[in-house]
Amino acid sequence: MTEIPSRDTQLDRVEGKLDQVLDRLTRMEERQASQGAQLDSHAMQLADHSQRLREVELAHAVSKATTTQQGQRLFGRWAAVGAVGLVVIGTVGSVIGKLLTDMLGGS
Repeated sequence: MTEIPSRDTQLDRVEGKLDQVLDRLTRMEERQASQGAQLDSHAMQLADHSQRLREVELAHAVSKATTTQQGQRLFGRWAAVGAVGLVVIGTVGSVIGKLLTDMLGGS
């Protein structure tokens, strides 16, 4: 006669497999919770880096605009110095011309 396996043995095997499945599910849930915490941490770091990047970009834009304005002011100053120089040269030339005409015309 063939032996019929006992129901207790099959039930024990099923329970053992079920325990393994439950253990695996528990570990998966723990890993998922851990990964969720890491994801939240990375999201916070990303937001922090994004804020820092915005601040750096704003500082760069302000610096660039200020540098351009200072360059324009510097160019304006040199233009004013050049204009004053031309007036001085014109005045000196006029005085020298007057002196020469007086000297040549008076002789």
